[in-house]
Amino acid sequence: MWIYLNNRIVQEERARISVFDRGFLYGDGVFETVRIYDGRPVWLDRHLARLARSCRQIRLPLPEKQWPAIFQKVIDKNRVDHAAIRLTLSRGTMFPSPLVGEGQGEGDETPTIVLFPRPLPHVTPAQRRQGVKLTIATIRRPSPLSHPAQAKTLNYLNNLLAKQEAAERDAFEGLMLTTGGHLAECSMSNVFFIKDRILYTPSLACGVLPGITREVVLEVAPTLGLQPREGRYRPESLYEADECFLTSSGVGILPVETIDGRPFPKRTARSWVAVLRTRYQRLLRAQGRSCRGRSL
Repeated sequence: MWIYLNNRIVQEERARISVFDRGFLYGDGVFETVRIYDGRPVWLDRHLARLARSCRQIRLPLPEKQWPAIFQKVIDKNRVDHAAIRLTLSRGTMFPSPLVGEGQGEGDETPTIVLFPRPLPHVTPAQRRQGVKLTIATIRRPSPLSHPAQAKTLNYLNNLLAKQEAAERDAFEGLMLTTGGHLAECSMSNVFFIKDRILYTPSLACGVLPGITREVVLEVAPTLGLQPREGRYRPESLYEADECFLTSSGVGILPVETIDGRPFPKRTARSWVAVLRTRYQRLLRAQGRSCRGRSL
């Protein structure tokens, strides 16, 4: 694998960062995971806009780079067509920490930049057709007052623990609640549910990450006959839904079969999830074609 590291593309065994890097020491940084479709990064403009917002929220300067060209160079170098590509940006090796030292710390304040491709999450054909198992995690989503919840930061332990708990329960994803007991998001994806042609999803005020695929679904739903509604919902609302699905750049749109053993009604080929997924796939293909038409 070839990795972009601070203005160079190197083989993975030569990709090294300092033990004093603040991303490693404190989780002081942000990241984006972008879908690669037909050899092109899709919705990259949306991802870069979210990256800029994340940087502002944690007061991390965003380096001025030709980001589309860098993404494409890494994709081409690794010869990947359908995968994901992750951009990690940390505050660099400023040390000691201004949290414990004097002044603003010492050392190199240049951000560390890393890009590399990675496989898409493993989803079987049966899971694509029938749906995945979901469980309510005991791990709660942190309050937006305790950390910048809408920034995609390297502080990901909360999500990883929820994912691990789900795996221990033989579930695909763990659905985290807010500290007040409302639905928030899954460990690696956003959640939606449908009842009587209304498309429900937790609002950003619940500490939800503004997922790119989530954003796309909310935009296209009205054109298909669904009425989007963002709000605060108790788990009981989910149990009464007709359909439920997950969204992320990695899995796209993925139906949910059960939640803690409770099945959703049997879906057919004409289910809303199937309709949304068909539209999403068209948009992915269109994104790939539009990227090919641009000079990157």
